[in-house]
Amino acid sequence: MPTATLTTGIDCCYEQHGDPADPTIVLVHGLGSQLLAWPPGFCDLLVDEGFHVVRFDNRDSGLSTCLPDGTAYTLSDMAADAVALLDHLGTVDAHFVGMSLGGMIVQTVAAGHPDRCRSMVSMASNTGNRDFGRPSGEVIEAMMAEAPDDPSARTEKEVVDNRLWCSTAWYDEDYIRALYAAYTERALQPRGAFERLWGAVVASGNRDAQLATITVSSRVVHGSADTLIPVGGGEHTAEMIPGADFVVVEGWGHDYIRGRAKVQVDANGGEDRTKEIAREISIATDVNKIIVFTIV
Repeated sequence: MPTATLTTGIDCCYEQHGDPADPTIVLVHGLGSQLLAWPPGFCDLLVDEGFHVVRFDNRDSGLSTCLPDGTAYTLSDMAADAVALLDHLGTVDAHFVGMSLGGMIVQTVAAGHPDRCRSMVSMASNTGNRDFGRPSGEVIEAMMAEAPDDPSARTEKEVVDNRLWCSTAWYDEDYIRALYAAYTERALQPRGAFERLWGAVVASGNRDAQLATITVSSRVVHGSADTLIPVGGGEHTAEMIPGADFVVVEGWGHDYIRGRAKVQVDANGGEDRTKEIAREISIATDVNKIIVFTIV
């Protein structure tokens, strides 16, 4: 995968799918994740819909720059990285889609760089307002517990932890184990990186007033069974963004989107709905439209 030296000082590992001449979707992953959180099969569905897809490792994640201990930054700095990646690619603007921490980052892009953001989709995220979308003590304890240095032990910790915030209807232990094993094989994130990323969220505080300035087309997507960031966090996010659309996916938790679309067979005998599902996953053709996600 290529690496771009950004004007923000970050060496950013990224990957492109599809034709750069098509409208660009930038996918931003969450805390403790890497660009692998958006698997190729999912990206291919978006490409099939006519989009150029960019996924990248945030700073202190994956193969992007791991900063020295003691370094501090905010969500605004991380948003600046995403915009600087557009500069590197020669892309004027893009649709930004973020999950969890990634949702906070794309909210910040939409607020601070509206000329670079054609639309924004915030998934399983919140505004930093501690009155909305706070996890339980058990979930916080699991998330903040120090991860083992041993890659296999770290993977197993993540498998157990994900059971707390992924819904029983969606949880796929084999998929989660394979995903986190791929993370640790690719780049074992040190504890300091996690603390700096979490510190960016804390330092950015309550962003309600910032979100109230967003003017780009926005959609907020949240699962009804999310225990890491409960659905109230998504509801409040949508309330803060003028004109935002709010979609609750019943039964969805803080689950990763898989790399394959489930093929559903109709009662009349075997129609492959993969293409139909792909159309539902992303429809965004101009600046006045928003990306529509249907998680399957």
